[in-house]
Amino acid sequence: MNFRDIAFSNLIRRRGRTIFLIISLSVSVAIMVAVISVTNAMRVSVESKLREFGANMVVMPKTMEMPVVYGGVSIVALQAPIGELTEEDAILVASIQRKDALRGISPKLINAAQVDGKEFILVGVRFRDELKMKPWWRIQGDKPSLSRDVLLGSIAARQLNKHTGDTLILREKEFRVVGVLEEQSSADDQAIFADLREMGQLFNRPGRVSFIEVSTWCAACPVETIVEQISAKLPNAKVFAVKQLVEAELSQVRLATQFTIALTAIILIAGSLIMLFATMASVRERTPEVGILRAIGFRQRQIIRLFLLEGIVISLIGGFIGAIVGSIAAALLSGPLIGVEVPSFDPRFAVMAIILAIMMGTLPVVYPARKASQLDPTMALRAI
Repeated sequence: MNFRDIAFSNLIRRRGRTIFLIISLSVSVAIMVAVISVTNAMRVSVESKLREFGANMVVMPKTMEMPVVYGGVSIVALQAPIGELTEEDAILVASIQRKDALRGISPKLINAAQVDGKEFILVGVRFRDELKMKPWWRIQGDKPSLSRDVLLGSIAARQLNKHTGDTLILREKEFRVVGVLEEQSSADDQAIFADLREMGQLFNRPGRVSFIEVSTWCAACPVETIVEQISAKLPNAKVFAVKQLVEAELSQVRLATQFTIALTAIILIAGSLIMLFATMASVRERTPEVGILRAIGFRQRQIIRLFLLEGIVISLIGGFIGAIVGSIAAALLSGPLIGVEVPSFDPRFAVMAIILAIMMGTLPVVYPARKASQLDPTMALRAI
């Protein structure tokens, strides 16, 4: 009988301890695989969104601020716009040197108006540009094609009780609802979107715009350079990058990554400690057995290999089970709970999980195994 037969027979003979260690390692590996898979799916989702949305900028008229002071206390600051933006300014934005990085330019005219006795925000847009800027919009109905076509946000449609094909009266002019936006969880849900020039005529502001939204092709485009070039073209305008979406998404990914690293470290330590204590207990329990093996000629390195082989077998089984359970858990958690696309099985994660399991199952065994190999055979035989 060689040491391999001894190792396997010992695992079978102490099946309770073996099953406990396999379950412990399986749970640890499953948690690691699930967390890493979900975090990776979040990262891929964020990168996909950033590629799709690009880095947004807004061009607005410059304002002059004047504080209102009463009794030496600043009550409020009044802002007065300096000049106005026009549709021609949007053409100037499209003529900057880095125009190749621009994905879309969408001028907007914002006004408040009463519709059926309720206050709503009316947004005048060039629908072709707006739909290009917002590919995440989902419309129930048709896309506007005529100047009197309007889109309703989901909340605005409910409050007005309007559906696709209904008519809508805006300042005594008749418009047709061609579509309703699916819920966006943003201000778009409460808005009414109409043709930019129709809105200009409706509010006696032909050719005027409230602001111009600019989108680039990618999140990594030179936003600062584009801002400088737009500012040079429009000296009376204020240009700034809209980073809320990008920063929020990247912040989530950073937090998730930090959480993953911390959780993985805790799991590695916990799993290794379990293996360490179990092996030390096994060494104490098997002192007579080790004494017999040393007495019949087993060398120290063979004793160490005996314990290491047991640890490797437990690790391989635990790592394989943990990789499968973790992948299934990641698939179940990603969609319903986190809202990202279900990650596909990645063999790299499985290999990494098995390698980590082997590390967790063998490194803590080295010290107890070395200690067992140094037992004096005569002292060990006295324990029989």
